[in-house]
Amino acid sequence: MSSVWKINKLHFIAMSNRQILICAAVMALHVIISAAVIRLVDFGGPAGGGDIITMCYMLVMGIVLFPASFKYIISQGISRRTFFIAESLSLVMLAIVFTAMTVAFYAVNLRVSHVWMVYESIYRGRDFIAFTLWEFGGMLFLGLLGWFICLVYYLVDLKSKILITIAPFIVVPLAAFFDALADGALWDAILGFLKTVMGYDAVSPNPYIGTASLLAAAVILAGLVLILTRRAPIKE
Repeated sequence: MSSVWKINKLHFIAMSNRQILICAAVMALHVIISAAVIRLVDFGGPAGGGDIITMCYMLVMGIVLFPASFKYIISQGISRRTFFIAESLSLVMLAIVFTAMTVAFYAVNLRVSHVWMVYESIYRGRDFIAFTLWEFGGMLFLGLLGWFICLVYYLVDLKSKILITIAPFIVVPLAAFFDALADGALWDAILGFLKTVMGYDAVSPNPYIGTASLLAAAVILAGLVLILTRRAPIKE
């Protein structure tokens, strides 16, 4: 257990604290810009970004924590299993920090500005419990997604990295082509699936369903990450 906390301390003191402060500064800037725009040009909003900022930071932190610490920690005789537990706990802690930051700035936003929120674009109402849980689920999912993406790139060779990078630019146009042939059926199916798992409904959207789906997806990603972490070699 002491090894786990030492790794967490390394992540937060050496790698994450500055990024958290920068993220907070960026969010504060967006709130100020939003308040200024709304008052100066008589605009109802939204102006500026809200939770999308912390979501992007969480994804990036999931990507950068692994390569920044893996070689050093394993070289200290710490097992991959312990590393995985510690890294996962670090992401949980980061998700809590970014969620708290998002909720705090959202509370300020409701009084002085109107920034664009991903949560508000999907769900209506201002249930702070649902909002907080959904944001945490989203942060944790994005952190693990970033870690998974990093591991995939870490494990494959250069040709595979290039192929993975250009794949979306091939798959998306092909999907659009086949969707056009099917009179939009493919897009409708994808959109219907996303609405279902995120609990979206035009009459009564349910963020708790979305939260459960995000946490379930995070658990699946954690399992995949554990498998890849066990296979990850030490690179010079």
